[in-house]
Amino acid sequence: MVFSTDTGNHKPDLEKNGEPIPLKVAPLETSVHMGKEPHENGVNGSAKHDPPEKKFEIDYGFGDELTRPPLPVKEHVKNCCRSCFSLDTLKSRFPIITWLPQYNLFKMQCDIIAGITVGLTVIPQSLAYAGIAGLPPVYGLYSSFICTFVYTLMGSAKDITIGPSAIASLITASFATSVSPTLPNGDKDATLAILLSFTTGLIFIAMSALKLGIIVSYISLPVINAFSSAAAITIAVSQIKTLLGLKGIPNDFIDSLNEIGKKLYLTNVWDLTMGMTCIVVVVLLKKLREIKWKNNPDKPPSMGVMLLRKCIFISGASSTAIVVILAAIVLYILETNGIHAITPTGKIKPGMPDFQPPKFDIHIGNLTVTTAEAFAKLGAGIGIVPIICLIEAMSVGKYFARVNQYKLDPTQELLAYGIGNILTSFFQGYTITGTFSRTAINAQCGVKTPLGCILTGVIVIISLFFLTPLFYYIPKCALAAVIIAAVLAMVDFTTIKMIYKANKLDLLPYAITFICTLVIGIQWGIFVGIGVSLFILLYPISRPKILFSSQQGFFIVTPTHGLTFPGAEFLEIKALDKALEVEKPNNVILNMEHVSNIDFSAAQSLRSLIVECEFHGMKLILAQAQKRVRRQLKIAKIANLVLVKTIQDAIDKFSKPSMDSHEFEVPPPNENNGADDAFIMSRL
Repeated sequence: MVFSTDTGNHKPDLEKNGEPIPLKVAPLETSVHMGKEPHENGVNGSAKHDPPEKKFEIDYGFGDELTRPPLPVKEHVKNCCRSCFSLDTLKSRFPIITWLPQYNLFKMQCDIIAGITVGLTVIPQSLAYAGIAGLPPVYGLYSSFICTFVYTLMGSAKDITIGPSAIASLITASFATSVSPTLPNGDKDATLAILLSFTTGLIFIAMSALKLGIIVSYISLPVINAFSSAAAITIAVSQIKTLLGLKGIPNDFIDSLNEIGKKLYLTNVWDLTMGMTCIVVVVLLKKLREIKWKNNPDKPPSMGVMLLRKCIFISGASSTAIVVILAAIVLYILETNGIHAITPTGKIKPGMPDFQPPKFDIHIGNLTVTTAEAFAKLGAGIGIVPIICLIEAMSVGKYFARVNQYKLDPTQELLAYGIGNILTSFFQGYTITGTFSRTAINAQCGVKTPLGCILTGVIVIISLFFLTPLFYYIPKCALAAVIIAAVLAMVDFTTIKMIYKANKLDLLPYAITFICTLVIGIQWGIFVGIGVSLFILLYPISRPKILFSSQQGFFIVTPTHGLTFPGAEFLEIKALDKALEVEKPNNVILNMEHVSNIDFSAAQSLRSLIVECEFHGMKLILAQAQKRVRRQLKIAKIANLVLVKTIQDAIDKFSKPSMDSHEFEVPPPNENNGADDAFIMSRL
């Protein structure tokens, strides 16, 4: 660390108002002039130049820093308050403060169209996703409105829409609903699902405070793509039972296929016909939003043509709402004519949910589940559900941020999702996250700001107050068709070809993630894939490439990567084995030019290697170590440690005249391998 002091005669004021003034320290390899700076033309513009200041260097060694006088507690509190309540902090926590002043009528028009379109989509999807979660349909609506208002205030991405998703609903069923007690009317109690939303929100907020959104960077794209595709297939298969009108079918992929095969003869033909028709119509209507209109550059389209095109696009974007409405009309006609062949959704409780904190225990008749038992039932889901929701949200957000060229703030997104989940639990909703299908619709509608989310939330509230009696006539098979059509778009097998061309090794975590998600379960498959991906990432660190060469009777070992605990012992073993392969052992030079840091395990391995070399009559010399590494080695206090600046210094210092006739020579490399200077690459 380099710094300078003022050589003038004045005495620096070490205290001000009775408090010590902190000494400002320059960054590493820079200087701080604590006296007066010389003027360009002398003092006060004169031709006289100030004498050059005297500087001196002090090298404290690794980990040694210039100690600052401790700040009083009062000063710490003041600094913390200034940081927390500054305008910049307020803008980062509430991005609406930044974009709202630039809001205009054009942006409002785009946001209104997007908000209404997404609102028409979210109602049937929420009713359907609640079924995936194993809850009554109304809980899907409870989960879909308050979070949209939170995201408008705190979201950092213009395209994202949050609410219940297919994957979040499935893991809610796995960890909460499946272990919940059954109510007298046959429905599952929603207490654990609501509690899971609350705990997920708390974990999101904690992750935001600790800036842990970076953990998504450790999950490779092949793992995310494989997980999404396998989860989509699992969800689609779980809806086949509804499409066929079957009951008593589990949600797990393998078990559901077995049970469906056994009960296939009980298929409700009416439900199957209606469901398949809905799938076909949804797929065809979605094609309308993909139409690319060709305009004549000499004659722009008229206002009527533009309006017609916009209506066609909105029809394609609102395909789920259109199909559900048409299916409900068909069911209503059949019901009024005494034909009760298609299974309806059933009665839905009208009105807003009660605003109350989530319950931590359950009381149903004589059954009581205490708080401890409730958390025990949730078990690993308390940690797994936030991770999976984070993966889904960040993958969606980063994709659309990259496509539409804006920056996504993971820390702020975590905070928005956290508060959204907590408030959703107060309105009796279950876990929410970013959704891919509705976000895609939002982006295609040309949304400009998160303000479009408000309209989506308002539409859900209106439906709770006024439309719930009509929801009775929505066929369950139509909701299943909506889900199947939505999740099948998430299945992406084209990525396999690109992965194969880019890096064949990435096919391994892709295949393992895909298979495990289907076979083991959606809640565990992603973590198996992450583990395999991290193993592939860490393998080069644990088995680093090492170059071996000889020069003037010295055996030179050059690790091409850093030296840390996974690879330190490997280097120790390989270096000693290669050095002992020669007829007469020679001194060993460890070239440290590529090593920027060592840890305790690496230091112990070097200590052991020095002892082993001495035992076999050799000397280990460390050359070209960086300054930081030299400091770390000195702190480790390794006995008989020899450090030199360059390889040539080691050769000059430790060469003997008698060694010239006994130089160690490495066999010449194969002419076809392209190696030179007798370098040998080793990897265990």
